[in-house]
Amino acid sequence: MNTTSISQIAVWIDSVDTPSIDPPELPIAPRAADDKENPRPAKKRRIMQADLDQTPRPSKRLRDLDSVPQPPLSPTKSASSAAASEASEVESHRSGRLSPVKQLQLLEDFEEQPVVFCNFDDDEEGEEPEDVTAMRRATQQFADGIGILGYHDINAVVSALPPIDRMRFQYSWANDLEQRSTIGSMPSTAQILEIVETARKYDHGSGVSEDEWNSEVQHPLLKLARNTSKHRQTLDIHNVKTARIEPPSLARSTVPGRVVDYVVTLNPNPAIKQAWRHLRLLPGASIKSWNHTTRARHNPIAINIETKGPMKSWTDGKPQIAIWTDAWLKRLALIRGNTSGQWPALPLLIAQGHDWHLLIVSKNDQKMTIWQQIDIGSTRSCFDAVKVVTVLHWLMDWAERVWRPWLLSLPK
Repeated sequence: MNTTSISQIAVWIDSVDTPSIDPPELPIAPRAADDKENPRPAKKRRIMQADLDQTPRPSKRLRDLDSVPQPPLSPTKSASSAAASEASEVESHRSGRLSPVKQLQLLEDFEEQPVVFCNFDDDEEGEEPEDVTAMRRATQQFADGIGILGYHDINAVVSALPPIDRMRFQYSWANDLEQRSTIGSMPSTAQILEIVETARKYDHGSGVSEDEWNSEVQHPLLKLARNTSKHRQTLDIHNVKTARIEPPSLARSTVPGRVVDYVVTLNPNPAIKQAWRHLRLLPGASIKSWNHTTRARHNPIAINIETKGPMKSWTDGKPQIAIWTDAWLKRLALIRGNTSGQWPALPLLIAQGHDWHLLIVSKNDQKMTIWQQIDIGSTRSCFDAVKVVTVLHWLMDWAERVWRPWLLSLPK
């Protein structure tokens, strides 16, 4: 504060008179002589009578607030406050402090290419695309436990399982060796059991941190699925939780730049390497990347995965994975050269503690729709953990059958 402001305030303080206000007179309620139900205490009566016997004081002047000079205001205070408020709001957006509900509302309200969530059985957003339906049906049967096992002798496996799993592993419709072997091999019972036991231990009491769930439960399950997948040589898993959307122009300015935890990517084959030579630079950047981040830039992303601890709602991950996917598709649109036409169905995964959920993206000229949700399994039991592995095997097979050819068909 400058010297002029201090002197002005001092003048204002000196001009203010000390207020003096008469206390209001206390009314004495009449009391009947025969009022026996509510007798007044004698001590209180004596104090009130003594107050009435005192010499009345002269009335005191009430302060006229309108006549009191007000302290001078800085001429730039309102402007600077507004600027600070606006800066704080922008920073709040960037740091992700908006609530998940607010972020979902912002995504829906985009004038160009809004991002909308809907249920599979909704018709408000139009008819479900055929490839979304195909992906939903294929993964739903695995989520129901159909054909998730591929053992020659199921009885030899059951003896090593905890009691909670023995009956379920013997369901006749769960074991289908021929179908199961087309997408991957069965992980060892010991490996599945180790992950399940760790997850159940971490779920006791107040549990452990989200990072421990990621590193000790969710990531090991992802690696196990990839290592037993039919396409383990051509796919990889990358941790992108410390990545950034690059360039920032790919992210919408009104929502925070959000990232996910893991991605399944395509390993570069000769066709991918050839296409890389002709790939255009990221806008405003001096390096190339297949993706909307420079992390794993030589490996095109196929499946995006967000993981949460059990103390957080899985719906907290919905705006997070939506913002990340929206920026990813904007990057692919730059490679594609236009946004017209229907895009292939794209899987998204959100793991919340034990529980895994599948969402499916469809995109056309008007909007991006995220269809929700299929509960594909959990790490509460070996049977449910095998469900997750089987769905991951199917999605990894989709990445090679559908996504790699579609990506290579794009003009570079």
